[in-house]
Amino acid sequence: MRPLLVVVTLCTLLAGCASTGGNDCSSDPFQLGQRDGVLGANELDRHAARCGTSFNVERYREGNREGFSRRPIPLW
Repeated sequence: MRPLLVVVTLCTLLAGCASTGGNDCSSDPFQLGQRDGVLGANELDRHAARCGTSFNVERYREGNREGFSRRPIPLW
């Protein structure tokens, strides 16, 4: 069961990266934070480095906390 979860997670991450076209700077930081939070990731440093001062760090953190709180409970 666990290998299947890893494969599904990797596919989801790859699909998420492909759908953004590599330009997360034009996206809402709250939505990016939510997406990363649901996936259990914190990509704040990466987004902030790519986007510079235009990236709203606090908005990302709010979204990440909200997304992380919606994570499903692992069944392993």
